[in-house]
Amino acid sequence: MKKLNIDLNDLYFFVQVVDRGGFTAAADALDIPKSRLSRRTAELEKVLGVRLLHRTSRRIALTEVGSQFYQHCVAMIIEAHAAEDVVQRTLVEPVGAIRFSAPEGMIDMILSDLLPRFMAMYPKVQVMTQITNRNVDLVEERMDVALRINSQALENSSLVQANLCSTPWGLYASPSFMERAGELQNPADLAALDALVFGMDDEAPAWRLLNQAGEEQVVALKPRMRSDNIRLLKKAALAHMGVIALPRHVCSEDLAQKSLQRVLPDWRPPSGQVRLLFPTRRGLVPAVRAYIEFLKAELPARIALLSGEN
Repeated sequence: MKKLNIDLNDLYFFVQVVDRGGFTAAADALDIPKSRLSRRTAELEKVLGVRLLHRTSRRIALTEVGSQFYQHCVAMIIEAHAAEDVVQRTLVEPVGAIRFSAPEGMIDMILSDLLPRFMAMYPKVQVMTQITNRNVDLVEERMDVALRINSQALENSSLVQANLCSTPWGLYASPSFMERAGELQNPADLAALDALVFGMDDEAPAWRLLNQAGEEQVVALKPRMRSDNIRLLKKAALAHMGVIALPRHVCSEDLAQKSLQRVLPDWRPPSGQVRLLFPTRRGLVPAVRAYIEFLKAELPARIALLSGEN
């Protein structure tokens, strides 16, 4: 876009002079000295290289080019007011688009129910949802808010991290698989079984397990399948392919239907912490603030309901 050589305030001053019929009335309306207004108009004419006004001691009149210029200035001021109104409306009521990132494990069981409710409450808001399990750079990817499940807070992060609730994890497998595997006595027995492992990094896979007494065991795994897609891994568990570690809310229906069962119920992976991440608390537009407050109010109860022991 070409750089402007004129001061846009001078265009507003020029329109005021024309609309009010002279420099004296315009200066009074703008509450600025008449000499300043006259000087700014003269500077505008100098920059443009044309005379916009015929001046006499009693009145002013637009030149031909001044009349054309005036029409464009009026249109510009109308557009400026419209642009300001757009911003002001977003500061008063929730309107506009929200860019939101969430892990796949939160979508089917939780957000698929909550998102339609939020959008019904705020019909002028559009939600753009990114589904990914990776750590998203909210600033680089222009995300307003992200939902994540981590066992620990993010280190060295400038993001606001709002803790919502914890979600219990467990070990699960199909009854058919466990019938073949036989009864397990302790976590070490898992090393001989096929494991369905979340994550694709190069580290040797292992599960860290805790019991009610606070004892800890780390079990090296024999992965039958590895993936960064938790739904794919759960389908593999339902197909009797191995033991899987899952958040309880992801498999609550499968447990109720007895298509999955707990494995070593006295031991479980550490609980995940459900967090909302957003770049700043300051300057949040009402749509984003309303969405954050909605998730804070609704998510913990929904996760607790789905995570309850049967």
